[in-house]
Amino acid sequence: MIGHSVIGIVAKNSLSYVEAIFNAYVDTTPIVLLRSTDDQLRKELTGVTHVIDSDSTFGWFSSSYVFSDDDSLAQVSFTSGTEGEPKGVLLTHKALSDVTYRLNNVMEVDSSIREYVGVPAHFSFGLGRFRAIAAVGGRAFLPEMGFNPLEIRDMLKQQDINAVSAVPTLWRVLLKNKAIFGLEASNLKWIEIGSQYMSRKEKEELKILFSNAVIVQHYGLTEASRTTFLRIDQECENKLESVGIVTGISEIKISESGRICIRGPHVANQLLKQECFTSNVDGAGWFETNDLGVIQNGYLYYQGRADDLINCSGIKLSPDALECDLQEFLNIKEGIAISGYEDDLVGNGVLVAKKKKLELEAHEIFTAIVEILLDYGVNNKNAVKVIQLDEFPVTSTGKIQRKELSKLYIAGRNEAFEYVFQTNNYIAPRNDFELSLAVVWKKILKLERVGIADDFFDLGGGSLTAVMLVNEMELASGIKFDIGDVFSFPTIEQLVSLQQEGKQKVASSIVPLQEKGSGLPLFCLCGINIYQELANSLGTTQAVYGIYVAEEQALMSALIEGIDLDLSVVHLAQLYSDAILRKQPEGPYQLAGISFGGLLAIETARILQKKGAEVAVVILLDTILPSAVLRSLLSKLKRRVKLCIGKVQKMYKLAENEEQKLSEMMDLRDQAYRKAMEAYNVPGEYYHGKVVLIKAKEQKWGKGVSLKDDYGWGDIISGDVITYEMEGDHLGIIKKPNVSALAEQLKVYL
Repeated sequence: MIGHSVIGIVAKNSLSYVEAIFNAYVDTTPIVLLRSTDDQLRKELTGVTHVIDSDSTFGWFSSSYVFSDDDSLAQVSFTSGTEGEPKGVLLTHKALSDVTYRLNNVMEVDSSIREYVGVPAHFSFGLGRFRAIAAVGGRAFLPEMGFNPLEIRDMLKQQDINAVSAVPTLWRVLLKNKAIFGLEASNLKWIEIGSQYMSRKEKEELKILFSNAVIVQHYGLTEASRTTFLRIDQECENKLESVGIVTGISEIKISESGRICIRGPHVANQLLKQECFTSNVDGAGWFETNDLGVIQNGYLYYQGRADDLINCSGIKLSPDALECDLQEFLNIKEGIAISGYEDDLVGNGVLVAKKKKLELEAHEIFTAIVEILLDYGVNNKNAVKVIQLDEFPVTSTGKIQRKELSKLYIAGRNEAFEYVFQTNNYIAPRNDFELSLAVVWKKILKLERVGIADDFFDLGGGSLTAVMLVNEMELASGIKFDIGDVFSFPTIEQLVSLQQEGKQKVASSIVPLQEKGSGLPLFCLCGINIYQELANSLGTTQAVYGIYVAEEQALMSALIEGIDLDLSVVHLAQLYSDAILRKQPEGPYQLAGISFGGLLAIETARILQKKGAEVAVVILLDTILPSAVLRSLLSKLKRRVKLCIGKVQKMYKLAENEEQKLSEMMDLRDQAYRKAMEAYNVPGEYYHGKVVLIKAKEQKWGKGVSLKDDYGWGDIISGDVITYEMEGDHLGIIKKPNVSALAEQLKVYL
């Protein structure tokens, strides 16, 4: 309760609404501004005893009023609190009168003013204009259809008006259509601009267009309306970037946290929050806002809301200033909005939203904002995103809701497009080692793709991300990269060349195919990208890693050159076990492999057991055991491998492009795997552990080859081999559309 008699007045863009409020001021009856007649929350919080719902009336307002200036309560205006709860701002007659007096003094108005009020009357800015005009006995015009530059031009021609008030977004609309104005522009004597950011260039344009006008911009909040004033018509150069100076006995300062603090008779001393009255000022009478700013030679420079400020790698960026810079760079007046978005790497990234109707391509906007950010010291293309929206989320006064803009992006509700940095001349990884590094780079730099010739620093990397990169590459590969390596050899191709030249020794790489999941990870052996669809199908509850060892790359290089180099299954399994132990020091372990990878999985599991580790399960994906049971098959393999390696080597050398060479390299690897299987000596001891064998329904083993139901694995495994037959051929079981069924079956054992 705020009094025995409290009038609730329903907010409405209407002259009758203005008259109802002013009459209550004269009667010194406290008023509460309501959203509707059913606004029970505000009525109950304040004890409203009577509600006025005014008619909708427009046109000229000519009433004069003498307003009280005592300390009694005049009105309660509600704004949204920090947690969305309504916050009642208690304004006294003294506070309102102080604002009116200072405003009229700065603008040098008199009773001859005839103003076109370009903002709704129920907005605090609009209501303040009506009060200021009523206090000097002038006239105010409320347009029924809202702000209209053509209507303003015609009324200036007829000399019906000599003043206009509007917020910066509306003035931008007028400036965009400034060509419609002629000599009648000289009839404009007074302009007030609302408390939103407006650039120096825009203010200069306004000065030129309306050269005879007193032009004033103010800065203020509901709790401290019109704190500072800037006489745009009298200022020039850098001062036009400010929001002016304080007048009267009001004061401003900047807190240690960079926030604007205000003290003076116009400041609301009390708030009504959650049915409790609370002080809005400290013991010394200072109201600390949530706005950031600096004061230079008495002029206040607004730097945005503290909760809107973009902190990109420690560099503070104002969305308002960036919008202004971008508009100037692109020579546009509207159609873009900027906010921050949360980014694990840099803190806040820069999100640029464009309206669909803006006739600019996303890559043009992207290129422009990247260049602008360089001037602020931000060199990170990955920290910039461009999205397209039909409309921007705005407040009732037309201000961009930057938090909502960020939420739209994060929630993925923008279905039109998202433009992010993409490299030109993309060269795909040509082997598993290059792929493993590319996966690390994508993770660190948060990119959809990375080519082997892409420069780390052109991709947006910096010294901080370089540190993270070398750590991740070491974890993935088992070797130590130096920061200097990244600066001296900033592409994957160059880093790989270090290993090929013997300057680095890559033992193995572990690449996350799906990192989320609270249970035991699944390690897929022999290859990386072939298991990606399986990892995706297993879902976010199951972590999956692919493993690559450098011996395989060395083998392919040797085969290409015609050098006979054998792979040892036992040696490879030792490298795989080392990589797994480095990633997961303690068991139990889950392993899987297809074809030759399955053989490696069994051998790796055997080595882990010898080291005292527990293996939970080994999953064999269509893998046969190369034993005496399969001698007929292996004898054919031996002859075929020798012929195939020679054929593939020749085709590789005749290949015309990188894609064709990559295909031939993969064939060489497959032939080498078959050769290693033929040379593998089956251990005489049993493997003790759970084994699940997935067999492909469509087999192409050839005539005369007889396979046991368990592909021979029962001969070396103690216990039963659990077998399932799945739709698809050898590799088809881990690809769409069959991989989903495979994943569901594996979930039973993982």
